[in-house]
Amino acid sequence: MKKIVAFVVVLLMAISLSAQFKTGMAFRTRAEMFSMKESEAVWRRITDLRFNPYLSYTQNEYLTAKLVFEIGDIGFGNVAQGGAIGTDGINVETKNLFLQITPNKNHTVIVGLQPYKDFHSILLDTDIAGISWKSKYALSGKELTSTFAWFVSSDEDEALVDETTYSFGNTELVADFEYQLNDKMKVGVNNIMEFVRKPTTDVNIHLTGLNLWSAPYFAGTFDKFYLEAVLGLNNIRPEYEGLNDVNVDGQYTPEHSGILLSLKTKYDINEEAAARFNFLFRDGDKEYLGGYASYYGIKSYYNSGLEILTEAGCGLDGKDQVYSPLTYYPNYPSSITDANVNVINGHAGIILPAVFVDYNATRHVKNSMSFINNLKLSMGLGYAVTVQEILRVGSDGMLRPESWIGTELDIKAEAKLWDELYFTPYFAILFPGEWYDYEGGHDPFTKIGLSLKTNLK
Repeated sequence: MKKIVAFVVVLLMAISLSAQFKTGMAFRTRAEMFSMKESEAVWRRITDLRFNPYLSYTQNEYLTAKLVFEIGDIGFGNVAQGGAIGTDGINVETKNLFLQITPNKNHTVIVGLQPYKDFHSILLDTDIAGISWKSKYALSGKELTSTFAWFVSSDEDEALVDETTYSFGNTELVADFEYQLNDKMKVGVNNIMEFVRKPTTDVNIHLTGLNLWSAPYFAGTFDKFYLEAVLGLNNIRPEYEGLNDVNVDGQYTPEHSGILLSLKTKYDINEEAAARFNFLFRDGDKEYLGGYASYYGIKSYYNSGLEILTEAGCGLDGKDQVYSPLTYYPNYPSSITDANVNVINGHAGIILPAVFVDYNATRHVKNSMSFINNLKLSMGLGYAVTVQEILRVGSDGMLRPESWIGTELDIKAEAKLWDELYFTPYFAILFPGEWYDYEGGHDPFTKIGLSLKTNLK
């Protein structure tokens, strides 16, 4: 690992001598202690770090190539992540590698492994391989931006089972539009169509699907008030396809149609204080083999603003901290392990309002600690329930309908040190509701941590 990091650093320093090259590196390290398991109150500690060295080469005003490495996440002492003795060289990967073609200032084509995210990260937020084309137009004196893309999120060979050979995997077609109403308001929509083909336990039967997502959004500033609103809609259509004349009539393939509403607001009380209100509603279904009024993203990374009840910060290792508003609360029994069933199961849904108070305390520390350029203190409170009451089994074996997930309290400080060094300590505690505490006495879920981030250019 040390040799690889040294090589990358030396390479970046060498090529940066050329004016056509631009280099830099993003760095982040995090440390947490947490007690997040539902079954037992055990404290764990994790420290990890990540480097993202990058370089770009500009041939001319029309052609640019960019390469981004990702070294990490490297958990301290973690063998699988390359942080233990004798594990050098693990977790060095290519994050982005693409060619950017700009025929003129209004059109940009990107070919290769590239980042993509929708407005609130409720459909797809990841690095993905494909081709994208972004264009800008003038419409009624305002700017209209469009993005069309063809992505392949997965592709896998298949053994010959019929006269026609298919590849397993998923292909996505993207059509995004955004229109600037004026200098303070904009509207847009993210659209994704996904084609799916997956194997089943029977080599002669494939699970296919045509999945649709659409997420119109609005963002606007009204004096001291700022608002973002997104409505996510999905339609998931699984279907079994028989090969070699295999009859698939009668296979259970229900259709999903769900909605998700995301609302994020901010009100500037004065130059130092602000209040925020976030609201998330994700559709849910009571029966795991029922009406399927459930919302699913492809790979969402939603940020609710909280530390525990969120996707954007649900744990360093992603193992014991999956308390995500979009992915955790299923309404099917944990004993169901059939991959074909889990593809089409329902979800209990979630309603999550959260309020925050931010205070800029820079002026109070600037004179005594001149290295702090900015200091923001935040406190958040969230209350989460499932959309549908689901039967939960207690230790006494009794089934009880429950919906209250819990109440979360967060305290955070965000400090900008010197020019580009960000230091963020935080504390979060989730007081469990009847979803976990239906018999009483469940310990709160707790996270204590800090992060350090910077960009070197």
